[in-house]
Amino acid sequence: MTLQQPIVAPCGMNCALCQAYQGKGLACNGCGQGGERKACQNCSIRQCEHKTAFCFECAGYPCKRLKALDKRYRTRYHMSMLENLAFIQANGLEEFVRQQNEKYRCARCGKLRTVHQDHCLYCAQMDKAYR
Repeated sequence: MTLQQPIVAPCGMNCALCQAYQGKGLACNGCGQGGERKACQNCSIRQCEHKTAFCFECAGYPCKRLKALDKRYRTRYHMSMLENLAFIQANGLEEFVRQQNEKYRCARCGKLRTVHQDHCLYCAQMDKAYR
C-alpha cells in the first residue's frame, strides 16, 4: 500500500475520517494539501512554527494546544489524537491507516465513517460507540 503523507495530519488526525475531507458539503483535501475549510486553516496545530511531520517529533510534545485538541476529540468524538500519535510512532503510518480503515469502516455499506458524526454519512447506519 502506498500512502501519501498529507492524509494524516501532524496532530494524528486521519483526514480520511474527517467530515470535511469526505466532502459532505464542505471542501477539504487534507491538512498537508492546504485544506480549504476555515476551521482547518485556523487550526493552531497546523499553524505551529515547528513544522514537523508529526507532533511527536517536536521537543515540546505534547504541547498545550495538542492536549486541548485531544481532550475535545476524546470528549466529542471518542478518538484520541495522543493515542493516534503513539500508535503511529510505535507501529508506523501504514499500519495506522490500515487499522483506522478497519476500525471506521461502515458495517452496512463498507465506506469509511467520519469521526464527527454518530452515523455513516453514506447509508445512515448508526455507530454503536455513540449509543
